[in-house]
Amino acid sequence: MSVLGRHSMQPVGIPRMAAVRLLQEARSHPGVGIVSHVLTFAAYLVLAFWAAQFTFDDPMVPLIWPATGLALAAVWRFGYGLGVTVLVASTLAHTMLGMSGPEAFLLAVGNAASAVVGAALLRYLGLRGDLGSLSELCKLLGVGIGVTALFSGFGGALIAVGITPELTKTVLLCWLADSMGVVLLAPLIISADLRRLDARRLGAATAVVVCVPLLTLGIYSGWIPEPISLPLSYAVFPIIILVALSLPAWLAAAAIMLTSLVAIHCTAIGKGPFAHTGMAPDLLLLHAQLALLAATGLILAALRQERLAAEARARNHLHTLARAGRINAMSALAAGIAHEINQPLCALSSYAQSANRLLARGATAEQLRAPLERIVSTADRASDIVRRTRRFLSQGDVETGPADLNVLVTEASELLRPEFRRRDVQLRLNLSQSEVSVAVDWLGMQQVVVNLLQNALEAVDEAGNNARRWVSVRTGVSVDGRQALLSVVDGGPGLVNPDDQSLFEPFTTTRTTGTGLGLAIASSIVEAERGRITVSNEPGAGAHFRISLPLFHT
Repeated sequence: MSVLGRHSMQPVGIPRMAAVRLLQEARSHPGVGIVSHVLTFAAYLVLAFWAAQFTFDDPMVPLIWPATGLALAAVWRFGYGLGVTVLVASTLAHTMLGMSGPEAFLLAVGNAASAVVGAALLRYLGLRGDLGSLSELCKLLGVGIGVTALFSGFGGALIAVGITPELTKTVLLCWLADSMGVVLLAPLIISADLRRLDARRLGAATAVVVCVPLLTLGIYSGWIPEPISLPLSYAVFPIIILVALSLPAWLAAAAIMLTSLVAIHCTAIGKGPFAHTGMAPDLLLLHAQLALLAATGLILAALRQERLAAEARARNHLHTLARAGRINAMSALAAGIAHEINQPLCALSSYAQSANRLLARGATAEQLRAPLERIVSTADRASDIVRRTRRFLSQGDVETGPADLNVLVTEASELLRPEFRRRDVQLRLNLSQSEVSVAVDWLGMQQVVVNLLQNALEAVDEAGNNARRWVSVRTGVSVDGRQALLSVVDGGPGLVNPDDQSLFEPFTTTRTTGTGLGLAIASSIVEAERGRITVSNEPGAGAHFRISLPLFHT
């Protein structure tokens, strides 16, 4: 905390054990380069001279001190070596602002120590720095306001007024100034991550950096009459909320910082809806609104990050569950796959023996060409079976992209065709004559088709109805040309209650050997692709599952 008073005090001794611990922490977290030191030093001086313009007359303490937030964030992010940089920058700044050398140094020691202690506590609490949850935000603001700002403010108040009746009031003012500095700067510096800015987010970030301060300047510049400018000052809230709900948390923190700095500067020079009775009372009134604005934006940003993290965990869980479902599906189809692979292996043996007999009879190279070519083609056939199976069982990363639904259905059907043949069930593919393009995760949607086909096969086989031993798959496009359609109809007995939506809930099954996961996984995958899956009974047939997906347009 900065003070412009001339009162002196005796240095407050730090217990030896605490000093040793701080030195050990400083050695274990050195600075990360000269650039961080230079930037922190320069920013500290700029913020100190800017904030020094806004001071009370008695006691002479600034109404806001953003350098406290800068110091805490810089030490936490770049290492405890930045504490020395904060010490030097604070000493220089306060000396240039008119304080004596000893007072400036004592005040700088308090500023640097409060930043180092706060950063050490944040590290101890395991702060990640991404503002990814409310707990992360509470850690940062709790330590920043309750430890760093209080420690710095108390030291600044002692320098300003000493142990006098004015100490309590001065501590409160210094703590308020430091707290606002922590709220406005620390979240941005700690959570900023420029590496994740793609082209779209870079454009959004540029818009935030330019538009938010310009809007605030228009409201606080004094051009708008006061009866209008005061309610307009709340127009910044929906913009901050929009940024917090649609962009990374650090961009919300940047928007809050920029609008606050503009509002504070304009109010301090007597302009804007809060400039009425003088700089000190005006800024204190403005602080209340800015604190509410910061709390709104930061809390919403943290909640959004929590939601995104929960969705990512749900996707990973679905991905794991889906692979388990694929393994379960393949285990049920193992007999058919083994039979399918056994055929080309037997053929390979037969062709090889034939070639060997021809060779023993002195056959020419031309006479050996035909059996050798059959060996190659048969080996390729067996390889394709193995490759399709391995691809289906692979862990696989989720890769969403344009795909032809016809090709996807054909490849998925080939996985089950051996089992259909083994059980003497006809598999009919009635695919669209034209390409049906969808933007989906190939492996996920392939699993949906496999699950539906496997359920249909089981329904037909268990019914034992020789007259309707078939399963039909159809693809097409909706009448309005917006949806891709996929239907799986079986010749089984149908569903007892097709309106029962619990069919798509986990562990719900109508088969004695079913796991109850196939339809639940299929439904989750389809919904993740912004699609819909429904079921009914087909007249003259069995169950009819329908899937609609957004059509992909190039």
